[in-house]
Amino acid sequence: MCATTNTKTIEKTDASTMKKKKDDYVAKMKSQVEKVNAEIDNLEKKSEKASSDIKAEYQDQLKKARAAQKKLQKNMDELGKASEETWENIKDEVEHAWKALTSSANYFKSQFK
Repeated sequence: MCATTNTKTIEKTDASTMKKKKDDYVAKMKSQVEKVNAEIDNLEKKSEKASSDIKAEYQDQLKKARAAQKKLQKNMDELGKASEETWENIKDEVEHAWKALTSSANYFKSQFK
């Protein structure tokens, strides 16, 4: 009886720890994504003021950044719905989409220098 109680306690603690770990990761990513999204929005406003000869390039970069945003948001939605047991698998996809978004945003930003 004692061994069963200890096993249940350990399982409950593990599940609780995994949920906290997942929740912390989701919160961290949401914060980072919001910052990059704001940056892209700001760059979009700047690109609207660009001369017509480079505006097409800016629009192309903006389109790529928005596509990366969409993909990351889809992954973040899946991550939020994932169980504590499966979220680690989706985390890899989120990390990949995050890298794509930041790369796209950084390249877009570099066009304004």
